[in-house]
Amino acid sequence: MTPVILFQTSLTAIAAAFVAQATSTHHAISFVAGSLIILLSFWLLGWAWGLIFKKKLVALAIGIIVFKYAILGIIIFKIGNQYWFKPLWFAFGVASFIFAALFYAIREARRAENKASDFRSKSNSEAR
Repeated sequence: MTPVILFQTSLTAIAAAFVAQATSTHHAISFVAGSLIILLSFWLLGWAWGLIFKKKLVALAIGIIVFKYAILGIIIFKIGNQYWFKPLWFAFGVASFIFAALFYAIREARRAENKASDFRSKSNSEAR
């Protein structure tokens, strides 16, 4: 989970700086708001799953998930009423999480591939 959060944070900072320079600060603020909302949502989801698997607190985790969406809905509603809010750039910020997820998926696929090749080379050397 940590690599995804770090990549998303880095991507948000770089993209927000680019958007602020290329368009306007209102667009950049909306982009950052969308990126942070999805990052907060992902972090809370990971935390809730951690409660389920570590402590077997299913009811508490479900309650957190339900209240998380209610709170996120209120936050998005409040942000949507701000003068600087631009829906398109907010959506781009939310969609930026796709790149973090792809980064993590590619990283894990390479890690699994390396483990498999290490296992094959180890078993080949033992067979000789």
